Amino acid sequence: MIPTPCDPPSMIPIPRISRLREGWEAIPDSPLELSSGCTRSVVGIVARLILGLGLAATECVLGEGYSIQNPGPDLANFPNSAFTLPRGRAYVELSPVNLSTPNSGSPATFSAGYLLRYGLIDDLELRLFSSGYTEVRGADGVRGMSPQVLDLKWHVVDENDQRHLPAVGVEVMLETEWASPGLRQGWNPGLSFNFDQQLPLGIAFEYNIGFLRMLSDSGDPQFPASLAWAFQRQLIGPVDIFVNGYGLLGDGSPACAVGGGLVWVPWDRLAIFTNAAAGLTAVTPAAFLLVGLAVAF
Repeated sequence: MIPTPCDPPSMIPIPRISRLREGWEAIPDSPLELSSGCTRSVVGIVARLILGLGLAATECVLGEGYSIQNPGPDLANFPNSAFTLPRGRAYVELSPVNLSTPNSGSPATFSAGYLLRYGLIDDLELRLFSSGYTEVRGADGVRGMSPQVLDLKWHVVDENDQRHLPAVGVEVMLETEWASPGLRQGWNPGLSFNFDQQLPLGIAFEYNIGFLRMLSDSGDPQFPASLAWAFQRQLIGPVDIFVNGYGLLGDGSPACAVGGGLVWVPWDRLAIFTNAAAGLTAVTPAAFLLVGLAVAF
């Protein structure tokens, strides 16, 4: 997932909708409103996601062929995959260690984030993510809960090997103001086109291109273009290694980082991963470290 310049890693879907579970349909829809209806909207959306995760957990049977390696965790490296969870399946992805060191234009930060994923249908995934508890250090330091981000991912098409065309996914997201006062940045939409392609020598190439609305230091909205990429390959047995990077190009100085890490799958339902990167510009954290895990239901 792409990190913002000072808040390391995270980014999107509108297809055919098949009949959902009766328990899922039992919760009525509520429109998003910036008024008293907002509370009901929050409860409805969160209840849907929790109910979906609960249904997946209660129906969790170790079925043949189901592994967390397919489609794999999204928090492990900077880009998100083009693929979605099967209908009724769920992932809980956690990054309890998410550190960045200061640079001349970027303070040191610590966060403990999460990503909750649920397969509505085979090609449509409901997601909720946040940097979680966050500490921004320095003279103007602040701590609290980072904004909650509502996210939908749509798997559009599989890879076409004969024509050398990648698998394609689309993500749409909305950063909300459901956060501690010092960490709110308004309601910010985002869009990402996600691509996955198999290269020779067993290398998987994953990349995202999109935009993310952000507020500048003066409080003006801007829409920096975003790019994230990763090359991943099996090292030995259940261990994959990868190199990855990201860039944000807006009105000010660009943010850019390059690094690498690994993903270890000790069991079919569990992945443990780490990602370390170095910033290449003044507004990017000098160094970044993420350690996390993902559990499949």
